[in-house]
Amino acid sequence: MAGATQKKFSKQTWLYMTPTGLTLVETGMGKNSLPYLQVIAQLNAENPLATPVKHVDWVKQHAPSKINLVLSHALYQLLLSDVPDVPADEMDDAIELKAADLLSYDIDDAVIDVIQLPTDAYRGRMRMAFIVAMRKSPLADWLKELILHSIKVNLIDIEITQLRNLAVFHQNMNESGFMYLQPLQSRLLLTYNREMVLSRSFDIGLSSLVKETTVHDGELELTVTEDTQFEIQLESLVLEVRRSFDYYESQLGLGAISEMLFLCDEQHESLVTELASRLGVRILLLRPQDFIDIRLSDHNMDPVNYFNLTGLVYREALA
Repeated sequence: MAGATQKKFSKQTWLYMTPTGLTLVETGMGKNSLPYLQVIAQLNAENPLATPVKHVDWVKQHAPSKINLVLSHALYQLLLSDVPDVPADEMDDAIELKAADLLSYDIDDAVIDVIQLPTDAYRGRMRMAFIVAMRKSPLADWLKELILHSIKVNLIDIEITQLRNLAVFHQNMNESGFMYLQPLQSRLLLTYNREMVLSRSFDIGLSSLVKETTVHDGELELTVTEDTQFEIQLESLVLEVRRSFDYYESQLGLGAISEMLFLCDEQHESLVTELASRLGVRILLLRPQDFIDIRLSDHNMDPVNYFNLTGLVYREALA
């Protein structure tokens, strides 16, 4: 539970990279005793990771001299793999060899990090871990350009761990699930004792799950899929989540999921309720505005578009 965690919210600036743009945000503790996420500036750009020279001046214009990087899901790979049974001093080399078999590019051009699964998740079997990997050269080029512009990068993080932070900070049970519902896809995380043990994404999102209506020329007009298509998509998502529950319970041997936390716009609460009913679990709809002050630099911005970054404010508190 959040109350059992030491709350540390120092002021930090983050550069969030996606395939379609850059966003600078600041996190810290506000005067109202709520942590805040402030959007400083946003730039639409095609594949900015590959073009640091083109965009570093924009970063220099808006950022302080020390920042952190956070990479979107599309810029790295998250691979669940067994961990070789070797002495601790040989582990790095063994993981690198394992990653070499899983990556589609040369291991010499890879940056690799490892997220170990908790010991309880092994249940007498081979240890498991998440291998985080991305190409080294574009990241190195960005770090070089930032240094040349007198900007120091303190740390590099990834989007999935921010979702994990948000889930872990607010979960009430040891066996807990978290689902982030986006327009075109959904992402599921399952945790055990506050550690992520499973992460999956599904190509089923709010655009195919939500039935909306609009008024056109004074007449009510349906604007989304027919009820039958809606039902097919909803049941498909439920089936995939149940399969993940089964893997968690039978393959990992971690018991039944006791609760599900959902992250999405609160206007979709009825959808969340329907999902939870079909899954047979207790639900909690996370409303980030209730526990984080989301500050936008433009009144046309939608806070929902930054929900995936709200876990940044808890990174220190959970360290």
